[in-house]
Amino acid sequence: MLSSRYLHLHEALGLGPMWLNRGAKVLPAETAAAPAPQATPQTPPQTTAAPQPAARTPAAATARLAAMAAVRPDAKVSDGSSALSRPSENIPPLPAERPSENGNTAARTVADPAVLAAIQPAAVMVVSICPAPEDSATGKLFSGSAGVLLDNMLAAIGLQAADAHKTSWVKAAAAFTPEPPPEQVAAALPQMQAELAASQAQAVLFLGQVFAQPHYAETIAQLCGGTPAFTVPHPARLLRQPQLKKQAWEELKKLRNALPPSTEKTAQP
Repeated sequence: MLSSRYLHLHEALGLGPMWLNRGAKVLPAETAAAPAPQATPQTPPQTTAAPQPAARTPAAATARLAAMAAVRPDAKVSDGSSALSRPSENIPPLPAERPSENGNTAARTVADPAVLAAIQPAAVMVVSICPAPEDSATGKLFSGSAGVLLDNMLAAIGLQAADAHKTSWVKAAAAFTPEPPPEQVAAALPQMQAELAASQAQAVLFLGQVFAQPHYAETIAQLCGGTPAFTVPHPARLLRQPQLKKQAWEELKKLRNALPPSTEKTAQP
């Protein structure tokens, strides 16, 4: 049996009808068995790495959040970085930082026994914020012309130099600090309380407007309690600005009136 395709091929070649066997049967082309397709060797599929998403910059993430918030104001949006910022459960937490002894958050100091032993009873405790540079150089508090002016101020209200316990609030400052941090001032409070008790002072005279700052008010109140306290400009400033002496004198007269009459020896009007 021959397929009808051979008839068309035969006619195309011009061989004529005698080329075929008379008893041959011709099958229609539709029923002829089509040749089996040749199997093509299959190649293993190539695995390509999935493209990694581009890293988002902070600016791109902010723009994306702003766009999403404009479309859905009531929807909660996220830039997808919160999960990356979470610490791993397998990583131990870092130890808590301890405040430095030289930092602003220093531990509360303990009263120095050597300082307390040298304190004599006095009518007034005179306090500056910290030693001046010349005091650190000479090793004597209120040295130089500022110390001479301080003694004259005390003499003006009938007090001698021995009637005042002179001290500074911050004693261990590495350098002169006109306004120490409130934490450092609060840390020295126990030392100041011990000095006030040892001197038995009946009033406290603060030198410098720094003691009038609001953030020192609570610490100063804990020191003085019911003891009268007064604040005048520092003698070193009075030397530079003599016009402030009138203000200082008005405060000194209040101090004189707060002291018992027995301490007024040579008070001037």
